Amino acid sequence: MRTALVTGSSRGVGRATALVLTRAGLDVVLTARGRADLEDAAAAVADAGGEGRIETCDFGDPEAVQALLDRLEEDGVAVDVLVNNVGIARMARFEDVDDSEWTANWEVNVMSAVRCGRRLIPPMVERGWGRVVNVSSSAGKRPSAKWPAYAPTKAALQALTIVWADTYGGTGVTVNAVCPGPVRTPMWTAADGLWREVAREGEEKEAALERVGEKLPAGRMGEPEEVAAAIGFLCSEEAAWVHGAVLSVDGGNIGFVV
Repeated sequence: MRTALVTGSSRGVGRATALVLTRAGLDVVLTARGRADLEDAAAAVADAGGEGRIETCDFGDPEAVQALLDRLEEDGVAVDVLVNNVGIARMARFEDVDDSEWTANWEVNVMSAVRCGRRLIPPMVERGWGRVVNVSSSAGKRPSAKWPAYAPTKAALQALTIVWADTYGGTGVTVNAVCPGPVRTPMWTAADGLWREVAREGEEKEAALERVGEKLPAGRMGEPEEVAAAIGFLCSEEAAWVHGAVLSVDGGNIGFVV
């Protein structure tokens, strides 16, 4: 049985992806900072007929990431599917983002993927099969002033996807990215979520979120399961000829003809 490592898989798109991969017959390593949410995700994986290994990890800490990868290697866990999903974001004005926030965004959103890929992709190549999906963002395809630190890191993740695709082409390992638009995950919907950044004075959460969705050609925000379905396809046997793709899953948010 193949094994998937999904970073940031306690909630939102990561959790939904873990469930999609479980239903596809993979073992799943669930990772995030908080154990309570991971245990909830593991219970959902069990309900779906799988068994999720729980690993707490702060992906903004290089030593913690290396320790996680060391534990998996020591336990003989061969990761066949890597989904680099973990990420942080904050709407802000450019002049209000200090160096520490820039560094935190870079460490979590980019370097966690670099560190996982550096350790896990070469063994996939040796085995002749692997799937890597980097979860970028529509903000990486079309950066805006609202995301001064977040958008550049997501653009970098797209570039990293192409670098890896060129590096590992023809080895049996495919590398792709997905770029979600606004999705109803805790990043948006939590009490302190991004909805507060877009809400008008006195506006309730659901009204603010509905207004965000109405701006999209699809007329609504996405659901985590819709992004996870795209990731699941890219991790499948059927996607063997999809390589170096940067797939928009954004309700038409970013329209490019290329």
